[in-house]
Amino acid sequence: MDPKLYKAARKGDVSYLPKIVGRNITVEDAMRIPGYGRFLTRTQHGNNNILHIAARAGRDTFITEALWRFPFLSVQVNSQGDTPLLVAARFGHLQVVETLADPNNELPMQDDIATTVESGQNLRSSRHQLGQRTIQDNVATLDNGTNSRDMTTAPDNETNSSSHHRPRDVEEGLDDRQLDVPIPSHWRVTNLELGATITTALHEALRNGHQNVAQYLLRLKPEMAAFLNFARESPLFLAAESCCELFMLDILLSERPYSTKGPNGLNALHASRDCCGEIVSLLIKKNPDLMRQLDGRGKAAIHHAVEAYCLVLLDQMLIADASIALFPDAEGYTPLLRAASRGNWEFCKLILMRCPESIEARNLKGQNALHLGKVELSSAGFDGEKIPEMWELLNVGDNEGNTPLHLAVEKNQYEKALFLTSSASIDLGAVNNEGLTALDLCESDCEHFTVKRQIWFHLRRHGARRGRQPNKHMLPRRGPNMFLQYPPDEDWKPYVNTTALIAILITTITFAAAFAMPGGYDTNSDNLGGPTLVKRAALRVFILSDTLAMCCSITAVCILTAAMHVQQNALPPYMAASWLCLNIALLSTLMAFMSGMFAVLAKNASWVAILVCIVCSMPPFLLNARRHEMSPFTWFMPILPRDILLTIRKRQQMKKRTKEQSDVRSRIPRPAV
Repeated sequence: MDPKLYKAARKGDVSYLPKIVGRNITVEDAMRIPGYGRFLTRTQHGNNNILHIAARAGRDTFITEALWRFPFLSVQVNSQGDTPLLVAARFGHLQVVETLADPNNELPMQDDIATTVESGQNLRSSRHQLGQRTIQDNVATLDNGTNSRDMTTAPDNETNSSSHHRPRDVEEGLDDRQLDVPIPSHWRVTNLELGATITTALHEALRNGHQNVAQYLLRLKPEMAAFLNFARESPLFLAAESCCELFMLDILLSERPYSTKGPNGLNALHASRDCCGEIVSLLIKKNPDLMRQLDGRGKAAIHHAVEAYCLVLLDQMLIADASIALFPDAEGYTPLLRAASRGNWEFCKLILMRCPESIEARNLKGQNALHLGKVELSSAGFDGEKIPEMWELLNVGDNEGNTPLHLAVEKNQYEKALFLTSSASIDLGAVNNEGLTALDLCESDCEHFTVKRQIWFHLRRHGARRGRQPNKHMLPRRGPNMFLQYPPDEDWKPYVNTTALIAILITTITFAAAFAMPGGYDTNSDNLGGPTLVKRAALRVFILSDTLAMCCSITAVCILTAAMHVQQNALPPYMAASWLCLNIALLSTLMAFMSGMFAVLAKNASWVAILVCIVCSMPPFLLNARRHEMSPFTWFMPILPRDILLTIRKRQQMKKRTKEQSDVRSRIPRPAV
């Protein structure tokens, strides 16, 4: 393509186009006119014509003028099979879409300008590839109806779906020929080899979240609400996935047929994770059977809500039908079990409030919510006072007789074991099918020495006892060596040597710094030998910090010296104590350096002293940020204009979304009181 023509199409320079010839001009006519052939050229990569380029840039005026001169360009496809209308819909240019989707611009697809989309070519993204699917597979799927499997195990009296039907919804699995949906040629991407429509402009607009474009296209072709693309995605499904709530409202409040299908057995309710409660409630009211449809992985929408932490979606489904909380997925996990296994106790509380019966649910191994629950004392975690039902499961065993405490010990969950043993009603002598107590399991594992040893001491402190069968790893009841008699899981000698070397270095440095006083010593007879800057607060901080650092480092050396006379498997507590002292010594050394520099520089170079304090404060903060998976650039990198623009854009998007949700709420009919 001519570079000047390419730039004109991108910038929308109408003056570069030739004079108007007429609406009925064809490709052959244009080729006969001198100088017109160059306007029909395409890009080497992508095979785009001038309308594709202008549509991508949103040049409505250029496209309008180009259509008057070359109307056949609107149905030409590029190497991806896209017409200019699909390109405009994908980029969300509403005015361009209105121009290209004008019924007056519809032309039949010509064989000499249509480009066949090869089977298996990547048209959109990896999850929409044709892959190795053939038209026979597609027909077989259509014959079988839907991929969604209803929860046929549900009793009829446990659902209110019988009182709500979906007469406007189309039959699952129908394609455009069965539904007799006339789609203009420039609205779709067609695979000529398979004879199937890959996608349409409406689907592309929804996939990219361009709600206004999708609403306009739906007004032109209302029957498109029932059309499934080759990936078996309905417009309602894509709208729910992209959170186009006004578009969803237009479909749900209309009387025209529509489909709720999605790929791999998914439906629109599965995809409504980020939608507001009003839309989810309306979708369930119009299509109550969606709650009981399982996807290809055997999961219903409520299971998706728990896994994706969608509280609104979960709450609306439980309000519509609380019995939905009783149904397991393909792995035997009910929503309560799945939420407990992820440590999401807020969801557990909501599920139990709506459906108290779900506390009795068990998975295929007979494990209940407390067996699977994840407890973290460092976070909000599980609160027994807010979920008292959980304490009923404290001493209940699974299929192998293991109580929640057995599993906590077996899986090295120290915090959970600590929490469970804090209850006065726990049975520390409960045995499993093998006759082993939690203490027996703790003594039988020699692969996780450090954690198991902590759990063992905690269980013994609470009076835990052994089971019926003798354990080969017996513990001495009394004596100076109260440690597990089995090989440790790692060699601690390198850690001891390294820690001792660091502690000795800190002791040497702090000892020398104490006598190399910042600012020197006074030579006056009144204060001979005293620190010159003794009256400054910064020097006093230096003295205290240096003293603390030296004392902690010496303490660490003494602890490590004592550790040399104990057994190998008794070293972990000594190492923990020495590391604590060493950390305090390191921080105190840093504080001593910072305060000493401040005492010397504050009077004559205050800005340098402040800069030294800031730099010295960074290492502890960066270490803490790393521990909490925070990027140091989040705090220390200068704020760029790009960051400010992104913040403003996000706020605008939030305001727009809030306004859309207000519009949705105002349009939903309220029941009469």
